[in-house]
Amino acid sequence: MNLALKIDRLRGLAANAHADPSGSQCRRLQSKPAPQLPGSAPTILLTDALQADWESGGLVLCSRQYCLPADGLNTGDLSRLPEACGLSKPEWVYIDTETTGLSGGTGNLAFMVGVARYRGGGQLELRQYVLGSFAAEQRMLRELSDWVGPDAVLVSYNGKCFDMPLLTTRLRMHHIDVQLGSPRHLDLMYSVRRAYRDHWPDCRLQTAERRLLDIRRKDDLPGAEAPAAWQSWLRRGVASQLARVLQHNYQDVVSLALLHRCLVPVYSGSVRSGLNHAAIGRAWREAGQPELARRVWESAGERLNDKGSLQLAALYRHLGEWSRAEKLWLRLHAKGNASAALALSKYYEHRRRDFCKALDFASQCDPAEREVRFARLRDKMGGSLQLPLLQCS
Repeated sequence: MNLALKIDRLRGLAANAHADPSGSQCRRLQSKPAPQLPGSAPTILLTDALQADWESGGLVLCSRQYCLPADGLNTGDLSRLPEACGLSKPEWVYIDTETTGLSGGTGNLAFMVGVARYRGGGQLELRQYVLGSFAAEQRMLRELSDWVGPDAVLVSYNGKCFDMPLLTTRLRMHHIDVQLGSPRHLDLMYSVRRAYRDHWPDCRLQTAERRLLDIRRKDDLPGAEAPAAWQSWLRRGVASQLARVLQHNYQDVVSLALLHRCLVPVYSGSVRSGLNHAAIGRAWREAGQPELARRVWESAGERLNDKGSLQLAALYRHLGEWSRAEKLWLRLHAKGNASAALALSKYYEHRRRDFCKALDFASQCDPAEREVRFARLRDKMGGSLQLPLLQCS
């Protein structure tokens, strides 16, 4: 039916209504049942399918408890990571979302949000909010914000680039003027990448689970299939796949808490192999913790790569421990490291005042640095050098 016929039909209905003062035509139209719209399935059904605690206004809440394993209770201060350095007894809240898509934009929303916090005695309290309909989103965001609170430090995996911008956008769209958690945010993906990207094929959460936590999921619904599971509920009232999404989200949140505890000894220098000590130490140095950087670099021993060895030598130089710095530079120089040759040239010029040795090491620097070093040493030795070839007795 084209648009003109539709308009004519509507005009005809209006004319009939005027011609029928009793209003019988209007009553007949009103008596027809309203069409079933997407999202109109009774959300009370979700409480059974998801074994949820309650349902109200289209929002479903599932609450669970998780007991940490005994060997994971005493891992030290959880703020002993570079990104969390300086926090005083923070309240950690672990968060993970399941969304209608993997791209950004205002059309994307979180239909499930899992959060957890410690309640003492190794108990982790988890809450999972599930939208039974689009209309429940505003209520979910308010409930979530109230439970998290303004002072909690959120912990996520890739949440800095995805979960938090998405939730912030949805809060603004609903004119909810609250900030979800404190400005500090610990994204464990960066901590994992820094330590392991040179040793692992990828740094996805499930890869970290297998390699660090010895967790291997069974019958896990891939996150990419989560949007279809929610659409299946909205359109057909089928919640079986949504229950699998709930379990996937639960494991994500639990793994965040376990991974957080596992990374503390990694960043303290207690783990001696299979990771990038140079990058970890550099992160501590940039966080204003040179002693922690030193501990990590020194714990690596011979496994510390050239970049890390140069950083450790620079720290020794900064602390005035010149003999240790020289030892490292000489070891690197023996491997043909040009940066170590430059550092040794400067050391023998400025600290030892041995210009012949300084010149010898300068000849092994990179070409651009070599010319600068030769010019400086020529001036100091009275300009009588035949450069670049020189032999000092």
